[in-house]
Amino acid sequence: MNPKQTTPPPRVHHRHPHFPPRPTDTQAMASPEVEASPPSTPSTASCPTPRPVVAAPTLSPALLRAARSGDERRLVKELLADPAAPDLETAATAAGNTLLHVAASGGHAALSALLLRRAPGLLAARNAALDTPLHLAARAPGAHKVVALLLASSSSASSLRAFTRATNRRGETALHEAVRGGHEAAARALAAADPGLAGVCSGSGETPIYMAAAAGSLGMVRVLIKSYRNGSDDDDNEVPVLCSGTGPGMRTVLHAAVLTSNEMSQELLQWNPALVKQVDDSGSTPLHYVASVGNISALKLLLRYDTSPAYVRDSNGLFPVHIAAKMGYGKLVYELCKHCPDSDEKLDSKGRNFLHIAVEHKKWKVVWHFCGTPELERMVNVMDYEGNTALHLAVKNADQMIVSLLMGNKGILPNIVNNQGLTVLDLAVLATDKGISYTLNPQVIILRCLAWTGAVLSPRRLDHFIDEFNIGKASADELKKFSNIAQNLVVGSVLVSTVTFAAVFTLPGGNISDGHPHAGAPILSHRYTFKAFVMANTLAFVGSTLSTIWLTYAGSEHVHPLLRALYMFFSVISMEQATRSMVAAFALGAYVVLSPVSERIGIVVCLCTVGTLLLRNPSNWQLGFLFMPIKRRLGWRGAFKAHLPQQTRSRLTVGIGSNFACLILRRMLGDLLGGVLAPYLIPTASDGGQGFYEFWVQPYGDGRTGFLQPVWVARRA
Repeated sequence: MNPKQTTPPPRVHHRHPHFPPRPTDTQAMASPEVEASPPSTPSTASCPTPRPVVAAPTLSPALLRAARSGDERRLVKELLADPAAPDLETAATAAGNTLLHVAASGGHAALSALLLRRAPGLLAARNAALDTPLHLAARAPGAHKVVALLLASSSSASSLRAFTRATNRRGETALHEAVRGGHEAAARALAAADPGLAGVCSGSGETPIYMAAAAGSLGMVRVLIKSYRNGSDDDDNEVPVLCSGTGPGMRTVLHAAVLTSNEMSQELLQWNPALVKQVDDSGSTPLHYVASVGNISALKLLLRYDTSPAYVRDSNGLFPVHIAAKMGYGKLVYELCKHCPDSDEKLDSKGRNFLHIAVEHKKWKVVWHFCGTPELERMVNVMDYEGNTALHLAVKNADQMIVSLLMGNKGILPNIVNNQGLTVLDLAVLATDKGISYTLNPQVIILRCLAWTGAVLSPRRLDHFIDEFNIGKASADELKKFSNIAQNLVVGSVLVSTVTFAAVFTLPGGNISDGHPHAGAPILSHRYTFKAFVMANTLAFVGSTLSTIWLTYAGSEHVHPLLRALYMFFSVISMEQATRSMVAAFALGAYVVLSPVSERIGIVVCLCTVGTLLLRNPSNWQLGFLFMPIKRRLGWRGAFKAHLPQQTRSRLTVGIGSNFACLILRRMLGDLLGGVLAPYLIPTASDGGQGFYEFWVQPYGDGRTGFLQPVWVARRA
């Protein structure tokens, strides 16, 4: 619709198959109101009043089908066949699309040229979404010829600028549509017609060149940067702009490119090296973005152009090296330290270096990457504004891996006091669970690691320390743990009791049939492994039964809490023993049945069950975190020495054991001794360790089962 007209023009009925040319209506294409509107904002006051989103169509279905087909003769035929044919500039669909909109969206260049010759006012027509025919042509695939035709139909440079920068309801130009669809030919034509069009922001704050970079379209970016200028009126002074604020949040095109393509980033830097220094509204340079994703090749590319962004803080006071440490990219942090040797001296707003940041966010790979390096030696004892070293933060986070790595450094000082007057051992005591706790929790392992490697408590009265931090005083919620633990354990104990009870009446190998003097006796009772099976099954039944009884008292609210804790302690130990014995009974039962047929299979079954005992509690393997710092600080013999000072032992409220070797023997070897070797040792002791009687079934000559005869045999498996 022409913005100058207030009433539609009179209808003209054409009787000739070829439309005669009409005078060019330049006012309909570039009105003063349209040219005066700002190109980067979707102002509806400067464009024709949009049609309603839902309106009665004034374009007949026959004309619509003809326009969509792109057949000129068919369209002319439909116009001539309709005596009441509507005016071309006013006829529209329900969405407000004119015939030129329809032809442009289909990429029909010849039909679009025909319509423009007959009705030039269609060039500036808008639909309900405020899209011009140029928007639809740029959006359609393969419609670059229509785009070139529409651009060539503009009468002057000023009207062309207003035409190309016309925005729809989303505030987007035709170039935005071409970039979104990946139509490089259409984008090339639009960028050539208006060199500054690639820097026009949409309603969401995105420019076409930023959209292309964010989508990773290298070809589109190449098209746009070749023609992108600042749009100065003086063509001689046109120079590439810095592209600051070309995306949401004041991000530049390089901010988006470093996240998608290194090749694109390199071309942008060659085009405008100043992009590497630009910051967004959070104060982040492209180097901050690279540090957040861990792209080492992009990092090297940016630092090759300029290293100054590595010394830029963002709005949170973080340098790029802090961002990389926060995300756990140890190799990238190491690369930053190579290009900027003073990276370990960069502190954030809290006075923390990148080691503090990595420890705070539990990124042990960063700490491991710098173990034994001079950078770690310089940073490990640095205190932040709260007086905390990296070791303080690791203990607060209960990260046993990082504590082990840090304590493995001989240059660390574990007795530094922070602003609260607490050492790392104080923090470890405070972090230990009060009341019921597991002895292999990370907090307890950290406590052992610190105490066994020379850490001490802060010099203060122990009673004041206990009262101030409520050490060793269980809350009322601790009593609820007894009931919860008892309910969980009793299910397992009853299950083990049931299985072991049933195993007595379903012995491996079966029983002697009826009619025999020893009917019902186990057939394989002469085998030593069978006796070991019986003992293992007995130990499992006794342990699970006792555990069930003790759990009944432990879960009762009428029993005193101290007695409940005692019953809970014994029931857990008994249940562990019962579980190990049940696994051993399974292995022995399988071996005694399979060994006569295939002894190898029986051995494999036994080995698998032994592996089950070793892997039944993965927490046992966490004890390996204790060995490395002990070895590095105290040597190999340190694991076997009772090196815990008596002053420290007397002030600890949690038992941690004397040394590492005793702990390993108690945890690891106890499983094998209690679960596997005991069933073997008990039958041996009962036989005096020399031999035993076996009852062999002597068959009759005809193969029938005969009688049992005791035979003394030497000890064998």
